[in-house]
Amino acid sequence: MASDDKMSSEPTTAELMALVKSLQQENATIRASYEARIAALEETIAGLTHENALLKRRLFGNKTERLRTTEMQLTLKGLHSEDEVLQKQLDETIGSSGSQVPGSSDDSDDEKPPKKAPKGRRDLSASELPRTEVTIDDPHLAARGKLVGHDTSYQLMRLRGGFMVLVKHTAKYKIPKGEEAVIVAAPSRRTLFPRGLLHPSTVAYLLAKKFALGVPHYRLERHLESEGVPLHRSLMCRYVEEAGGTLGATVCQAMWKDAIETAAVISTDATGAMIQPAKEKVKGLRSSCKKSHFFTAIADRDHVLFAFAERHTSDFVKRLFEGFNGYLQCDASNVYDVLERSPPDMESTTLVGCWAHCRRYFFEAALCRYPVGVQGLMRIRAIYAVEESFGKVPPSKRKQLRNKHMRPLIEDFFAWVASMKAEQEGRNYATKALGYASNQQARLERVLDDGKLLLDNTRSERSLRTIVVGRKNWMFYGSDTHAESAAAIFTLIASCRLHALDPTRYLDEIMRLLPYWPSDRFLELAPKNWAATRARLDPRELDTPLGPYTIPARA
Repeated sequence: MASDDKMSSEPTTAELMALVKSLQQENATIRASYEARIAALEETIAGLTHENALLKRRLFGNKTERLRTTEMQLTLKGLHSEDEVLQKQLDETIGSSGSQVPGSSDDSDDEKPPKKAPKGRRDLSASELPRTEVTIDDPHLAARGKLVGHDTSYQLMRLRGGFMVLVKHTAKYKIPKGEEAVIVAAPSRRTLFPRGLLHPSTVAYLLAKKFALGVPHYRLERHLESEGVPLHRSLMCRYVEEAGGTLGATVCQAMWKDAIETAAVISTDATGAMIQPAKEKVKGLRSSCKKSHFFTAIADRDHVLFAFAERHTSDFVKRLFEGFNGYLQCDASNVYDVLERSPPDMESTTLVGCWAHCRRYFFEAALCRYPVGVQGLMRIRAIYAVEESFGKVPPSKRKQLRNKHMRPLIEDFFAWVASMKAEQEGRNYATKALGYASNQQARLERVLDDGKLLLDNTRSERSLRTIVVGRKNWMFYGSDTHAESAAAIFTLIASCRLHALDPTRYLDEIMRLLPYWPSDRFLELAPKNWAATRARLDPRELDTPLGPYTIPARA
């Protein structure tokens, strides 16, 4: 009986086979799980390696990609044979497009010769600076001989000064009134800063120093003290806020209105800015700075505008560009999508993509050794080279040339993007570049619709450099009101640079004129129109530090 029980407790062959099969399935499941985890870790390691390579380049290399970067440098042993064939085809296309424009170069990819640094001593005899002349003589030599001439040399000299005190003598009159007499003073001149310590010329100097050159108030305070003009930084802040608020509500508002109503193309971008929070009423302490944004908008070749946004949202963008029916060139941020959602029966803003942003993603992929990145760079570079070969032609002619020579390149580029996107797998810099180009295809192709459009909106990125310089030098703005005033001053100074005006002189003159200027004609004081407006003013009146000023009739 015992032997029979023992034999019955042993597993049968079928049970053993089922157990082996179950263990094999469990082993396969565990193995597949580990393989998936290993693949995920390998993908993560590859992504971190690529990210580390990009961070190293941003830290030690050029900050941004350059249009003329040679893609041959991005590979270890040069291009593959298929890439060489592609480059040859693109070169032929570029050459044929350049031959269609009179005076264009056949080799548009050649690097321009670098500018040579000046050599030798600067000739100060041709300088227009004020001169102080000193004659060096010797009475003993003069007594022994005859003077035959002088040896003349020049040095650049610096004296303390530039500032002066304006003394205003306001006449007082004794006017008889019945049996008595009263003292009446002459009417005071209108000014932007009534009873202020600083003249508009000094305020203009402070504005230009800070917002054109990026000198913070605490450095400016030390500099002025060494010049014998002690001004506390808190005083400067009050004048900056008042001047910026007044100019923003008058001249800058007129500039924004003109841009929205008349501009054909606006290029826009945004960057961050830190705002110092207000003190708590109970504890008297401050919390951490909050992050806000500055938007820039370059309207044709007329205005460079800035606007402060407490939050980077679609609602602010909608308010900022409300009523604009032209082309808005921007990046791929979704805050701009709201501008294309107008009702069908109403005109809306047309968004245009930026080829520089598209190129940037392929550049990052090329740095990570993806062949897709190199080929994408070659194709986009060819598009830029064709555009450069057109030279300075009118917009109508440029549109014709683009349709003939650039459209085939753009269509071929997006056909290539579609084919490569189907082949690439995973999430990496190659698929990121292809995905951006595919998603932005409609907006990127709109550059062919109008000859006034540029290939990218890098001009708006360049205009934000002044904001970035300020962010590094003074780190934060005192309040939202200060930031709004700063946006107005940034607007006027950047527009002065656009129209080759001296910002200090311009700000001084318009701040003296503003109290006398009609409220419905502020656009005449914008940098775009200032040369024509100034020519109609009396130069003798404009040279006087105080009004009144004769306002000319509307042009």
